[in-house]
Amino acid sequence: MADFEQDLQKYRRQMDAGFRNLSFPTDMEAEYTSQYLERNIAKQRTALWVSAVLMLLLIPFDFSVLSGRPLDFYSLLRIGFTLPLLGVSYACTYVPLFQRRFQTFAFGMVLFVGLSTNLCVAYANKLGQQLPYEGLILIIFMGFLLAGMGFRLSLTCACLLFLSYCLLAVFYMPPHVMLMHELIFIFGSCLVGGAAAYTLEYQSRLGFLQKGALRSAAKIDPLTNLLNRGAINYQLEIIMDHAFREQKFVTMVLLDVDYFKRYNDTYGHVQGDACLVDVAKALSKGCRRSLDFAGRYGGEEFILVWFDTKPEEMARLSDLIASNIQQLNILHERSKVSDYITLSGGMVTGTPSETLTSSIFIQKADDILYESKNRGRNRILCYTFPEEELTP
Repeated sequence: MADFEQDLQKYRRQMDAGFRNLSFPTDMEAEYTSQYLERNIAKQRTALWVSAVLMLLLIPFDFSVLSGRPLDFYSLLRIGFTLPLLGVSYACTYVPLFQRRFQTFAFGMVLFVGLSTNLCVAYANKLGQQLPYEGLILIIFMGFLLAGMGFRLSLTCACLLFLSYCLLAVFYMPPHVMLMHELIFIFGSCLVGGAAAYTLEYQSRLGFLQKGALRSAAKIDPLTNLLNRGAINYQLEIIMDHAFREQKFVTMVLLDVDYFKRYNDTYGHVQGDACLVDVAKALSKGCRRSLDFAGRYGGEEFILVWFDTKPEEMARLSDLIASNIQQLNILHERSKVSDYITLSGGMVTGTPSETLTSSIFIQKADDILYESKNRGRNRILCYTFPEEELTP
């Protein structure tokens, strides 16, 4: 089956395979990341606003408990660096280049704010002034839930902040009875925040796959898993436009299962559906390149389209279709042309132009299909659009 048809099923296959490690194959991961960043840019702006507001609310209270060098150090980090940095980051969220790399910037921002908080707390405690540690817990939860980082980045950031606090507490801050209490609370915030962040990203990825599967379902024939009529028209226009620009040949064949009504009447509709599924699988084997595709045009009628094929290749393609169907060996006792399932078809090829459009291709292939039926069925007739038909 062509890559285009396989792609329509990729979301369902990924859902079935699972993603507990919170990652997709490379192409799908890039698609998810793009959509994730686009959807979360508003949340990231909110996180920056919340961070700035909380910091402004806490500054007066922190000023009331600090004095001397701890106050100078605190003012330098909070007012001199952090607040301006938040403002610059907010402005950059409207810059496309920054938006695409916001997770990296968010990681650096949260890490900077957290480490500066740890340093302020440690320095104040070293000089005998008690600055609350709880701000670090707020920063950890901000990183997990609002900063727009993925689970791995936010977990890495939280672990670094926790370890830095532990090291500062052991080697720099004076020992006190509540130290273990503080470390347990900070560690607990990492556990709870991490679990919440994992769940949120898992649900986000699941929603991405579900929406992709729903979009794909609208393009797939539910019985044969080939393209349906709407998707056929869409993909055909893409190929025709590309071939028109590149001046490449396009080859199309419309196929019909011979005496299929008699097959249904003899073997039943369940067996008839099974027959169409097998035929669809056999036909899709002939479409290997990315732009080639097979579709169910309606009922027992199928369409195959190849990009960049020469007129002299039509005989080979016809023989390939006949061979793949013959290998199925599906018994059809009431067929007038064979003891097994056969197809009739009309194949056309040409270089698209302003006058030679997809509708002309389809109409001509349909006319030749009926001609093949009138000539006794179980055959594919071919037609090459002459050069004079390619120009106005």
